[in-house]
Amino acid sequence: MKKSAKRFAKKEIVKMETGAAISRVSIRSMEGLIHLGAGDPDFDQPEFINKAVYEAMKASYTHYAFGGDPEFKAAIAEYYKKYGVDVDPATQVLIESGGSQAIFRAFGAILNSGDEILIMDPAYQGYRRPAAYFGATLTRAKMTKDENGLFRPDMDNIRAAVTDKTKALLICNPDNPCGSVYTQGELEEIAEIAVKKDIVVIADEIYTEYVWGGRKHRPIINLPGMEERTMVLMSFSKTFAWTGCRAGYIIAGPELMKIISAVPIGITGMPVPFQRAGIVALKQGWDFVAKMRRAFKERIEYFVPRLNKIEGVSCPYPEGAFYVFPDISELNCPSMDFSREFFHHEKVRCAPGTQYGPNGEGHIRFALVRPIEELEEVATRLERFIKDLPITAPQAYP
Repeated sequence: MKKSAKRFAKKEIVKMETGAAISRVSIRSMEGLIHLGAGDPDFDQPEFINKAVYEAMKASYTHYAFGGDPEFKAAIAEYYKKYGVDVDPATQVLIESGGSQAIFRAFGAILNSGDEILIMDPAYQGYRRPAAYFGATLTRAKMTKDENGLFRPDMDNIRAAVTDKTKALLICNPDNPCGSVYTQGELEEIAEIAVKKDIVVIADEIYTEYVWGGRKHRPIINLPGMEERTMVLMSFSKTFAWTGCRAGYIIAGPELMKIISAVPIGITGMPVPFQRAGIVALKQGWDFVAKMRRAFKERIEYFVPRLNKIEGVSCPYPEGAFYVFPDISELNCPSMDFSREFFHHEKVRCAPGTQYGPNGEGHIRFALVRPIEELEEVATRLERFIKDLPITAPQAYP
């Protein structure tokens, strides 16, 4: 009998959940498909950035840049000043190949086997597997809905979920999938908890450029006692539609950054020509970002009221990011079944709420990464689907 290769595997990999999250599964070409599962903006990387990559390669920026290109790090530090935070680019900025590597590096710096990392419920699913890889356990603090139906952090639940094993508390601000933007008061309470319990805060802030309804993104790293216990995770993927080009970074206090930098990822960082292009993006790319922001805002303003016209669906306006997280609990259909059958019957891809945690049950997530004309078609298909709600035996996603 042929032996399984699992006998060679790190034990954490064997125990790890198998399969990718539904929103990240590639789908074969399918006529009529509308994909609102993954948060991949439907904008192409602008030509001036493409040109900047090419010009950097011609200028011989094709060699090692250990620790990151200094000018790129300086541009990042200058950008983050808009949130009222001064950071030293030499000691407080670390370049990563995308937000996912930033998560992995941050977790690798602090998590030992048996540690706990506290996340919200619901929360982005991409935190689970890196935590499992390091032998840590994800624990959750249930978010609660405000008067508008929007999930918000619940401080009592956070305090109750912190244990002696809790090493870090992770927040996503603006939040994916919920769309909430943390208030100054919420951040101050979280900072107080972190200082009192002596834990690290990991702040995933990759949607800072997409804030709606008069809200404002506020950082947590500059609150009292937080500089040397905060890791800010950032990415160009959403800001500049660079999802395939893998650009990200971490901001932290100088002493904490020494620990993060020690995580041995070798030279698997962001390609140097793209770092040079990142300088150009941070100086010249804001008209492009404004164009995307206008488009996402228009989509939200169309799609939310359209969803609320559908019987059995209740959808709050998000305060940030470009997702909506409608409540379908009145339909008495598990979100996994709902999203699966909606795909099979109407060729629309969305994510079940349980992908983001048990508290996400009764919800689905749409990423508004298609134009309004297609969102209109999605709403028409959804309305038609709900009238029959044909739930059948479980089937695997293609």
